[in-house]
Amino acid sequence: MEQLIEKINKLATPVKAGIIAGIILLLTAGMYFLFITDLDTTITGLKADQTAKEITLAEKQAIADNLNERRKEMDALEQKFQEALTQLPEKKDIEELLSQLSDVGKKSGLEISRVVPGPEAAEGFYSRIPISMAVSGNYNEVAMFLQEIANLRRIVNVSNLRLASPVLKGDKVTLNSEFMATTFRFSESAVTKGNSATKGKKR
Repeated sequence: MEQLIEKINKLATPVKAGIIAGIILLLTAGMYFLFITDLDTTITGLKADQTAKEITLAEKQAIADNLNERRKEMDALEQKFQEALTQLPEKKDIEELLSQLSDVGKKSGLEISRVVPGPEAAEGFYSRIPISMAVSGNYNEVAMFLQEIANLRRIVNVSNLRLASPVLKGDKVTLNSEFMATTFRFSESAVTKGNSATKGKKR
């Protein structure tokens, strides 16, 4: 190393200046490649990591927003289902319905002479429950009674309506009315059997 330095000292000043400049250039390039390049690589990696985290955060936020929307939809469906069960309950609740029909008939001014539930008939996912009824009153009272039945929250269909035997009582004409009031209930067992049969076929 000392011999190299002595040789450089013996050289002309311009040559020595060139050699020194070259050494400085080499040192600068080495510093760049050793430190600047490593730092640039680190910064690039950090930026890539930050971008990946931002994408992951955006995806999770989208999932959270979607989950909230699904919960709202499920709550709305649950509310509609509960409302549907009011119209199409899972249990017979015939005694309660008969009490409602009796109250509606009395409020309408009718005399109820017959309320007889018939046998339940299953039809797919629901069951049909017929109720044979006989009432007496004038035309307006019968019409009011039928309208009140239509306004019940539970589904009740009236069919086979017959008006007969008009009798003058005081200042009004009384009619004997017979009809079939049919209500329904949700038959969960039928749906369960259907699902079981479907699963059995797939096996």
